[in-house]
Amino acid sequence: MLSVGVRTYRGGMKVILVPGFWLGAWSWDRIVPTLDAAGHDVTVVTLPGMESVEADRSNIGLADHVAAIVREVDAAGEPVVLVGSSFAGTLVQIAANERPESIALVVYVDALPKPVSARPDTDPSGAEIAFSWHELTADEQRDLTPELRSEIERRAIPFPAGPVRDGWEMHDRRRHLVRSLIVATGFSPTDLEQWRADYPGVGPEIDAHADLTLVELPTSHWPQLTRPDELAEILLGTI
Repeated sequence: MLSVGVRTYRGGMKVILVPGFWLGAWSWDRIVPTLDAAGHDVTVVTLPGMESVEADRSNIGLADHVAAIVREVDAAGEPVVLVGSSFAGTLVQIAANERPESIALVVYVDALPKPVSARPDTDPSGAEIAFSWHELTADEQRDLTPELRSEIERRAIPFPAGPVRDGWEMHDRRRHLVRSLIVATGFSPTDLEQWRADYPGVGPEIDAHADLTLVELPTSHWPQLTRPDELAEILLGTI
């Protein structure tokens, strides 16, 4: 059930933040202090292969990224709030499939739940996906100041190609019972309706969720960089 809006704030949650393509834990730095000040216990995951530009990404697969997130979920010892940006939306969706009883809320930041299929079209010989502005639409680059663009270019790390190529069997329908939030920054509800028509499986996966909310925040692909205060407010209003 897809609704629009946010919920009443509850304090004291374990919040796990996961960056996606090219960005490291630093990309959440503008969000963490606000969540911390509200009484939440925040962890930012550094995905395998994203430790540094020099890291070996040649043998990293989707299972490695999922395992890194599930370890943090298991270590929490209580239901967590799991936030994934960009490709990490796929990772937190899979984590909800693997640990539905351990996740109180999944947040998709400029991402959405969808079928997780293998992508053999991804260059099989490449170990990584290099950062490029050409990978982002004009809408996905909104509000990026020259300073932010320079920071991204300076700190970007190639993303392992293996996780993008791999698929995942989504076997546990209890994932649809996990409360979920989509923060739509680079797309609109109209775009989402078009994707339902163009990509079989997107609509059924979204509609299967018992409690799924969509909030629009028109800005870049990375609102944690361009509109961190608004993103933090959305998160605090939904937790």
